[in-house]
Amino acid sequence: MATPTQLAVAELLRAVTGEDAGWLAGVGPATRLDGDLFVDSLELAALGERLTAVYGTGVRLTEYVAGLDLDALLSLSVADVASYVDSTSGTR
Repeated sequence: MATPTQLAVAELLRAVTGEDAGWLAGVGPATRLDGDLFVDSLELAALGERLTAVYGTGVRLTEYVAGLDLDALLSLSVADVASYVDSTSGTR
């Protein structure tokens, strides 16, 4: 079962990638942004902007991602992004 933040991240991903609502059925907490969704750097930046707009200026996804090593970046999942948002925005 996905958390509210995981659902919100998935919806924001849908919006920045331009996918239709049916696309969300294939996105879950373990879905990887790079390996499964092929999110590119521009889409990742757009996701970061939307997360900041929704959750506040403490959420800086691009800075968070810049600090990841290659393995962590390649395995970054919807759940990982949601956990980062929860830890930086106080939504937990």
